[in-house]
Amino acid sequence: MEFNEIIKAIGRKPYYQDDAVVIYHADCRDILPLIPDKSIDLVLTDPPYNVGLDYCNGDNNDKYKEWSSAWFAITPKPIVLTPGMVNLSMWFSIANPTWVIAWCKPNQCSPSALGGFNTWEPLLVYGHINKHIGSDSIIYSISTNQQDTGDHPCPKYQPAWSKILIMISKPSDLILDPFLGSGTTAYCAKKLGRKCIGIEIEEKYCEIAAKRCSQTVMNLEIPPVENAKQESLL
Repeated sequence: MEFNEIIKAIGRKPYYQDDAVVIYHADCRDILPLIPDKSIDLVLTDPPYNVGLDYCNGDNNDKYKEWSSAWFAITPKPIVLTPGMVNLSMWFSIANPTWVIAWCKPNQCSPSALGGFNTWEPLLVYGHINKHIGSDSIIYSISTNQQDTGDHPCPKYQPAWSKILIMISKPSDLILDPFLGSGTTAYCAKKLGRKCIGIEIEEKYCEIAAKRCSQTVMNLEIPPVENAKQESLL
């Protein structure tokens, strides 16, 4: 199904649209049921981690699980999502993942329950990714030097997110991110020659994402050489 046909079938006016990216300002639970069956190749998303979320009733674990289960049930597969370490057990109780990819971050200094530092992040895989993946881990340090992401509290580091996208998707794939935030998934997908549909409930982040995507040019910024050997094995 062609990209424009999918957008037409969804039938909602996009907040932003170009040849590679479409952004909807909406609750993802309103848009996901409208997406034609089997039209999405991969969902890559970093959902909210249950911190001050009015639309899932705040810091209430039961409500957060109920909300997470609701959007997960109507999201096309395969899905690759970042659950956050504190929510890992909850996600396993919602559905057992097909596999877990480890994003190792040698310079991360978040505290762990072991008394030291948490230097990796799980990416839960649900469903079958239509690509051979040679390794189930990626080593990529993070940086707080983010550009054009506004006041978003937790934007994903763009070079690392690009690397993950290369790892788990093909250039012809249509990517969906139901929690687009400041637009990193769409920004990276466009720069890597993929197409992307993004959904974001906060209009201020839709504006940031649209601005980033409108300024994207197709000269791919290759992530540093440190992972070049690994990429050749994927």
